[in-house]
Amino acid sequence: MTTHQPGETRPPAEPIAVIGMACRLPGAAGPAQLWDLLCRGAEAPGPHIDDIDHVEGTGAHTAETGVTGHDRDATAGAGTTAESAATIDPQQRLLLRTAREALADAGSDPATLAGTRTAVFAGQSQADHWERLRETRAERRMEPLAALTDGGQQRSVLAGRLSYALGLHGPCVTVDTGQASSLTAVHLACTSLRAGESTLALAGGVNAVLSPVAGDLFGRAGVLAADRRCKFADASADGFVRADGVGVVVLKPLRAALADGDRVRAVILGSAVSHDGATKQRLTDPSVTGQRLAMRWAYEAAGAEPGRVGYVEAHGTGTGIDRIELAALNEELAAGRPVGRPLLVGSVKTNIGHCEAAAGVAGLIKTVLCLEHRAVPPSLHFTTPSPEVEWGRLPITVPTAIEPLPSAGSAAETDNGGDTGTGPALAAVNGQSICGVNVHLVLSAAPPAPESTGPPPYSRTAVVPAF
Repeated sequence: MTTHQPGETRPPAEPIAVIGMACRLPGAAGPAQLWDLLCRGAEAPGPHIDDIDHVEGTGAHTAETGVTGHDRDATAGAGTTAESAATIDPQQRLLLRTAREALADAGSDPATLAGTRTAVFAGQSQADHWERLRETRAERRMEPLAALTDGGQQRSVLAGRLSYALGLHGPCVTVDTGQASSLTAVHLACTSLRAGESTLALAGGVNAVLSPVAGDLFGRAGVLAADRRCKFADASADGFVRADGVGVVVLKPLRAALADGDRVRAVILGSAVSHDGATKQRLTDPSVTGQRLAMRWAYEAAGAEPGRVGYVEAHGTGTGIDRIELAALNEELAAGRPVGRPLLVGSVKTNIGHCEAAAGVAGLIKTVLCLEHRAVPPSLHFTTPSPEVEWGRLPITVPTAIEPLPSAGSAAETDNGGDTGTGPALAAVNGQSICGVNVHLVLSAAPPAPESTGPPPYSRTAVVPAF
């Protein structure tokens, strides 16, 4: 086995194109609605998405949770019986439909993917639906295998059902790295594409808060906000609010995407996953060391200078770990950054809450939109900078209004004449989890689109068919 020593120079990773994306998040049924929500500086109306009906939880800090009728017919042909379709885990239904929407956004007809080496990497960290079935003994009225698969007890079925529904033969993995699950899924998808084991990949994650159990535990641990708002980096930060969410991106090697005439929305230059190891007292404590490793390895893979990144979408929960994340960003991204060109850092959680296993892909979709629009929306509830953060030594700005996204001119170019506008804009997404996993993705704006000479793609506005 070939190993690389620390500090050894390696060639940059093959760029991966984001050619499609879709999401269902609090207050946003898709990327366009999410961008509108962000630019208005608005908050979602609640912790849930409209596709799931909710019932009252039992804890003082729990979200209104529950499940009834999201797209019961959408699972036809996806390996379910008529009876189990009414009780299928809504996380599976959400992923099925959102993946279809992402493929439509990519201009791809899902029917053409059957038999191909298309991969599915899907993040999930909760099995709340199964717990509710057990609480009500509903699983006893289901066929045994259906209870295991449709009921959500076997998490592998989340990714497996999507591959089955589309007839895909590529890698199929349900990923659980806690709150970093969907970003880990994207990293694994990029790795699979670069290795040639897949030719196209669907990656993302889903979270449906259906049981009060985890919310009660989070509340007793003191990490949920009393006012149900994520206040990233602010002195009043007292926790996060849990949220439902699902997001899927369609990925392809950039060279293949350009050759096929795909619309490239953004480019993933590099990514990395690390673990904190034994650098902290408790497993759940965050670590500057572990986060710095993920960042350093990601920029090495991307072949990019950290000082040229204009925006970072932070994990940004509005808890005590914000200062750890900001310290890590400062130590890895501040070097070589010109005076007068601070790093913009924000968190989508201030708008929609913490989507847990889907939080990372929500931040990724926001970052792609920032690159497309060359703008960074405000991060909400930042009025008094946290006294726990050494702001005087951080070249970091949390935007409170829409800011232009700087181009990626080199530090020398910027020092000699300000933002020269050379090079595509660079941005990054940072994630971490309760289990000590850290993920960092480095992105660039899409290259100029060539003039198309081929046939028109599958309609991006086509009605999404049921499974």
